[in-house]
Amino acid sequence: MHKLLVLLALGLAGPATAQVLRLPAAPNPPAQVRLLEGWQAADGSHLVGIEIRMAPNWYTYWRIPGDAGIPPALDWSGSRNLAGVRHEWPRPTVFDSYGMTTIGYAGELVLPVVLIPERADAPIDVSLDLFFGVCDEICIPAEASIEAHIAPGGAGTERARIEAARADRPRTAAEAGVTAVNCGIAPGPKGPELVANVTFGAATTPVDLVVIEPGQPGLRIGRAESHSDGATVSARAPVRSTGRGGPAIDRQALRLTVIGPDHAVESEGCRPPG
Repeated sequence: MHKLLVLLALGLAGPATAQVLRLPAAPNPPAQVRLLEGWQAADGSHLVGIEIRMAPNWYTYWRIPGDAGIPPALDWSGSRNLAGVRHEWPRPTVFDSYGMTTIGYAGELVLPVVLIPERADAPIDVSLDLFFGVCDEICIPAEASIEAHIAPGGAGTERARIEAARADRPRTAAEAGVTAVNCGIAPGPKGPELVANVTFGAATTPVDLVVIEPGQPGLRIGRAESHSDGATVSARAPVRSTGRGGPAIDRQALRLTVIGPDHAVESEGCRPPG
C-alpha cells in the first residue's frame, strides 16, 4: 500500500486543529491530502472539504471508477459526536485509459463533506481513513488518515473553495429540465439488462456516459451502453443478482448520472416504462 503525505490544515485560523500523521514513502508522492476547514451551517451541520492534490498527469477516481480503477472509500467510524456524513461529489470527467473508460478528476479534487453532529453545541472529533487510487501510466492504491477537532461555530478560511466545489456538482433532474425517467428489465444477449431512458424538455447536448447505481444490496449493474436521440438519453446495462433468482429492482433506489463533456445530471429513482 502506497503511503501518501497527509497535510491536515495546519495553521488554519479558527477552532479546527490537526497534525501530520504520515510521511510519504517516496520523495515525490503522486498526491497530497488535507482537510479544508469550512463552517457550521444554520442547521448545526459542519461543511468541510477533503482535498486531493495530484502531481502533473495524475488523476483520481469518482465514487464509481468506471471500467477499471479503485473506488474511493471513506471510513468515518472512528469519529466522535458524528451522527451522519454526506459526500457531495463534484461533476467528474470521463477518461479514455488504454481503451478503458474511467471516471474521475485530474490535477485536484475538492470533495465537499457535510458532517452531521449528534450534538450541534459540541465539537466533532474527526477520525477519517481514506482509501483511494491515483493513476498516471500506472495506478497506485493509496491510503491517508485525517484527524481534526472541529469546534461549534467554526468559520474557516477555505469556505470559498468548498463552495466552488459544491457549485460544480451535477445538476438535479429538476434543474436540468428532465421531464421523465423510466427504466425496466429487458432480455439481452448475455442475460437480463436494465434499460433506462432520461427525457429532457429540450434536445440534449452530447453525452459521454450514463452511470447507473443500484442503491440496494444484492444487485450489480454493469457498464451502460448509452446514446442520445433528440431530447432522450437511453442506456442499457447488464444487471445481475448476487442472490438466488433473477434481479429484483427497487426503482426508487436507483441513481442515474448522465455525464457529458461539460455537464452532468443526476436523477434519483425511475418509473416503469410506458
